Amino acid sequence: MIFMAANKEPVDNLPVVIDYLERNPDFFLDNQTLLSKLTLPHITGKSISSLIEYQVDRLRKNEQLLKTQIDTLSSNQEHNDRLANEAYKLSLELSEMTSLEKLYDKLFLFLKEEYQCSDLLIFLFVEKRPRQDYHNLRFKPIHSKLRYLFSELYNFNKPLCDSLPSEYIDALFGKDSSKIKSTVTLPINNEAPLGLFILGSQEYNAYRHGFSINLLNHLKNIFVKRCNSLIV
Repeated sequence: MIFMAANKEPVDNLPVVIDYLERNPDFFLDNQTLLSKLTLPHITGKSISSLIEYQVDRLRKNEQLLKTQIDTLSSNQEHNDRLANEAYKLSLELSEMTSLEKLYDKLFLFLKEEYQCSDLLIFLFVEKRPRQDYHNLRFKPIHSKLRYLFSELYNFNKPLCDSLPSEYIDALFGKDSSKIKSTVTLPINNEAPLGLFILGSQEYNAYRHGFSINLLNHLKNIFVKRCNSLIV
């Protein structure tokens, strides 16, 4: 809405008008003659023919949006409660595993079902290899180049979601790298040895920071603790 000021220069008074109407919601009730002069082509439709109907329609849509948001929050809470319960049971089972093979397989099965995980890579950087690798549970030299590639992750000390460069994904996942659409990388640095805990998924946007990633970090710590006890 452009008005001409006394000096003939155009002035945009739209913000002023909007602010005034917001602070005076009864303006049109007190000046009803203006209503007949208003034209509102952008709100007219088959079922809307007045300001009141327009306002009711907007309120109804806002109410529906709010209901959808509440339903989504409720659904997310139910999912989180179920995930927490399943993770708790898994934690107890992992703590009782008697071999690295069973330990890795048990965790991987859970992550496939609950985290859309198609590939689970676990690297442990050690002075001396304690045993042979098992699937994607791999023992790397303490001064491995891979460790230094992720040095900033150890300093950051937080999970990294979908931020790996394509060349990293190619190096980590090899021939299956083209299938990987999402990743989450967690540093292992609160237990010796240092390491990397990486999930790859063939689904887009599989991992986002929040409750499920915090829970994943907890499971990682349980796994590493039990792993260390089995390779001593």
